[in-house]
This record gives sequence, structure tokens and C-alpha cells, in this order.
Amino acid sequence: MSLEKRNDTNRSIRRTKRIFKLHFISLIREKGYKNVTVTDIVERADYNRSTFYLYFKDKEDLTEELVNEVLDELHYSFHMPFEEVEVVKYNSILPSSNSFFQHLYERKQFYSLLAIQDTIPGLEQKFLEKMKEIFEAITYIDIKKEEVQIEHFNTYKMYGSYGVILEWIKGGYVKSPDQISDNLLEIFKTNTSSFRLK
Repeated sequence: MSLEKRNDTNRSIRRTKRIFKLHFISLIREKGYKNVTVTDIVERADYNRSTFYLYFKDKEDLTEELVNEVLDELHYSFHMPFEEVEVVKYNSILPSSNSFFQHLYERKQFYSLLAIQDTIPGLEQKFLEKMKEIFEAITYIDIKKEEVQIEHFNTYKMYGSYGVILEWIKGGYVKSPDQISDNLLEIFKTNTSSFRLK
């Protein structure tokens, strides 16, 4: 098989698998994960069962590939803008350069599954594990240019970020990726010394 023919075949495979995944997400949003069958998926995608089984063993196999694919993209989207930078200064980060939130927005149909009850089993846990992996690779530096050594600091930052993301998702992505990125960046940059109760 020629390289061109192989590339065409690979593109066709990726396209077909993407169609299955998109319709699968749509069906979960409509019916809940437990109620979606392979028959539902192939009928919605307008393919036959033999085509589905050419690429996936079952619904669980499709689920695993989908989740791993999207969360790997999430990891890449966070690191990509900073690959060439040794130390990232908050003031040098532009919201428009933050591909992390752009990814969350572009894949909003998938991430909206975090906000429904009958969703992919373990999805929230897997998302948090990926977030933890991302945040554990970060070393925070204080104004004295020393590494922050406070226990649970990264965990606090990670769960705080997750809270902002989840609120954004549950609110229907009203703010743009740039706005939510800028909002979270302002939170990260703000130092406080006291608080008052209302």
C-alpha cells in the first residue's frame, strides 16, 4: 500500500471513530451512560454494527479510548504554550495564549458530562487524576524567587481550579475561554493577608 493510500485509510479510520465518539457523547447527555447501547450508537451514527466492531470491542472500549484521548489532549493543551519557557511569569500570560481553556471549550460536549448524574463511570476521578498530574509538575515561586514549600499547596491550587472549571461547565460556558482564563489568572496572582465575614 502506498503512503498516500495509507494516509487516506488512516484519515478515514480517524473520521469514522470520531463520528462514533461524538454520537456516543450526545447519547450519554440525552439518555445517561447506563442506557446507551451499541445499537443506539450505530443507529445514531448511521453505520452498521460490523463497522463499530471493526474499531471497538464494546461500549466500554469506546469509552476508554474516548476518555484517554481527551484527557491526553487536556494535558498537552496545558503544557503547550510554556514548552519553550523555563520560568512562567503570570504577567506574561495572555488569556488568548491559554490553550488549556480553549481545549475545555472546544471539547465542551465531552466535559459537560462532568455535570450530569448518569455519566461515564469514574470520569470525574480520571479528570482529577489528570489535573493532579498537571499540577504536580508545577513548582510555584514566591516573590523572593524561592520555591513554595507549603504542604498541600499544589492540591489547593488544583482543586480550586477544578471548582472554577466545574462552575463554568455547569453554568453553560457563558464566559469565553479568554474570560475564564483571565479570571483564574487574577485569582492566582492575588495575594491576600486577611479576610472579613459578612
